[in-house]
Amino acid sequence: MASSPYLVGVFAAWHQFVDRGQVDETVVRAEVSQSWRRCRKLGIDPCAPKLPVTLDARQLSAVRDENRVFTETALPFMQFLKTAVKGTGFILVLTERSGVVLDVFGDDEILAMARENNYVAGCSRAEEVAGTNAISLALIEKRPVQLTGAEHWNVRHHRWTCASAPVFSPEGMVLGTVTLSGETTKAHRHTLGMVISAAEAIRNRLHEREVIREKQGVDTLLSSVLASISDAIIAIDEAGLVTTINPAACSVLGVSPERALGKTLLRLFPAHPELSNMLPLGRDCASFEVTAERPNGRAHFVITPYVMQADDREKGAILALRERREFVNEVREFSGFNAVFNFEDIIGESPALLRQIEIARVAARQTARILILGETGTGKEMFAQSIHTCSLRRSGPFVALNCAAIPRELMESEIFGYRGGAFTGSRKTGQIGKLELADGGTLFLDEINQMPLDLQAKLLRALQEGTITRLGDTKPIRVDVRVIAAANEDLYAKSRSGEFRQDLYFRLSVVELSLPPLRERTEDIPRIAGQLLGRLATKMGLRALSLSPAAVAGLCEYPWPGNVRELENVLEMGAIMAEGGIIEPHHLAHRMRNSELAIGSGKPGNHEGRDANPDVLRDAIAEFNGNVAEAARRLGLSRSTVYRRMQQYGIVKSFTVK
Repeated sequence: MASSPYLVGVFAAWHQFVDRGQVDETVVRAEVSQSWRRCRKLGIDPCAPKLPVTLDARQLSAVRDENRVFTETALPFMQFLKTAVKGTGFILVLTERSGVVLDVFGDDEILAMARENNYVAGCSRAEEVAGTNAISLALIEKRPVQLTGAEHWNVRHHRWTCASAPVFSPEGMVLGTVTLSGETTKAHRHTLGMVISAAEAIRNRLHEREVIREKQGVDTLLSSVLASISDAIIAIDEAGLVTTINPAACSVLGVSPERALGKTLLRLFPAHPELSNMLPLGRDCASFEVTAERPNGRAHFVITPYVMQADDREKGAILALRERREFVNEVREFSGFNAVFNFEDIIGESPALLRQIEIARVAARQTARILILGETGTGKEMFAQSIHTCSLRRSGPFVALNCAAIPRELMESEIFGYRGGAFTGSRKTGQIGKLELADGGTLFLDEINQMPLDLQAKLLRALQEGTITRLGDTKPIRVDVRVIAAANEDLYAKSRSGEFRQDLYFRLSVVELSLPPLRERTEDIPRIAGQLLGRLATKMGLRALSLSPAAVAGLCEYPWPGNVRELENVLEMGAIMAEGGIIEPHHLAHRMRNSELAIGSGKPGNHEGRDANPDVLRDAIAEFNGNVAEAARRLGLSRSTVYRRMQQYGIVKSFTVK
């Protein structure tokens, strides 16, 4: 090996450079020739005797202490390499970043040879001290280097072959080198690969130590922070094991820290096997429900996860734990589930309306269920909200659901909620139903006549038992809800014909209200119109809006099939056409001027005003021996209108079903 053409050529090139300062670039590697030039410029003697040991024992101890983490991390790998090169004639050297040797490992024979050159702990292999060598070049070039024979600057080192690899910190800073040195005749092509592997392994272990240290610091800080807050919090690591559980969480779950720490979430929530591999969460960090068995019975909780990430990887999660009722209350608050109207907001002085308000006020103070009947736009939800705000449940939620506005296939999940994954397209975390959201308050089911018969049966059972079961679930949930239902059809007639469950009708109509349509309380129209115009003026940024006497008369003559809702729309159009001035009849909708729709026009098919006198209605019913259908035909009214009049005027009380 010593007589190889390359080594012979390098030796000749070294002599040429030492003698004449010229380098044969075809023989000598660029990094070596550059180092030779630096050594010549610094005046380093290539034939100098062995160099003195730079550091004494005290100084070496201080340097080792400064590099303690590096040396402690490297030691297992150095011991492994020492075993691997045992008997090969190589020594293993660890240096710090400036080239000071920290430790030397090897067989006694080669160690003795190294001591002859003061190649021992405490010496320096920096280029400005020892000239060109593998350690200094690895530190300068920041990459692995192997030098053999005359590539070294000092002639005393020509009998050595050295392979050195820099060791980097996790942040990329050079910490030192790992080097294998032996006689030139024993140079091996695998030597450089061994030190490169060792250097990389040391860097990886340093990174692991740093991660562990940071994690321990984070865990300590996290434990301190979580222990000081009142919310129930659980922290899990990347493997899904509990690393922290604060006192609040221990309290609500009824467990000790020892039962949870280092365990999976299954230990706390055994009914949920899916929690055994809940990470990674990815973007799906929605809240989900769990149940836990506490010493005092089963409890329902909602967990909201917050992912902890580092280096674009999920390193764990913080789990905020709240009792389900508390979570639902928050949902209600942010979703606006509350009533805004009370009875004072209902405008009107007609006896029929005032009678219904009186009944509603009395019923509001009780817990009985209420059924509100009335045409579209008569203010059924305003009555329902007023009942809620006047009841003992006024501090609870008011949740409204229009059964006609929800597709049939989704109505059950809207009312009862569903468990995650209950059906195709459902949310992974499930959904809370309106009955559950209304717990402790009032649920208003508008247009309940549109509810399918099969769902009516489920609603009836929920009202009877006070519990609900979410779609796709088997666990019943107890709820305390007052139900107010509303319909724009004769619900009693529909129950008699089988179009609506009769048992549900009787369950809902403990107290029954019948709201008069606007055409039957024309005396209230001017006042209602005045209030609506006030709102429109504010909405349109106008100082004031008013109606001419002719326009008021026209409003009072119109039959209002859409009731107050239609009146509001007509007034808005009038305000637009009048451009903020006084609204005249010609500013109103064209249908308002169609004489065929006017009350008292005498046109066929318009007999809604014929029962204004209770005596007329009473005589018609008596004439047909209580046959409501025949009396309705005689008066030109619908059966539902006749039933409402009977209830309003108390003509035949036995006909009003409770």
